[in-house]
Amino acid sequence: MARAFIGKVECQVTVDRDLGDNWAVAVIPPAPRKGEASIPPLVVKLQGEDKERITKGALEILQKSGQIERFEL
Repeated sequence: MARAFIGKVECQVTVDRDLGDNWAVAVIPPAPRKGEASIPPLVVKLQGEDKERITKGALEILQKSGQIERFEL
């Protein structure tokens, strides 16, 4: 399962098929602890047939735009 990091916070990555060849890749931060601010989920939608390539492409987009620091597949 893929993981993404916003700063030092490890986030879960989900990949869900929308309609047809559309995919929604979401980076979901953990629930905040008491007194911490919550981090909203990040979502990228792409078209394609290969789930692994879609996942990698979406995470690269988020990394290049500075929204995540790094990711692991």
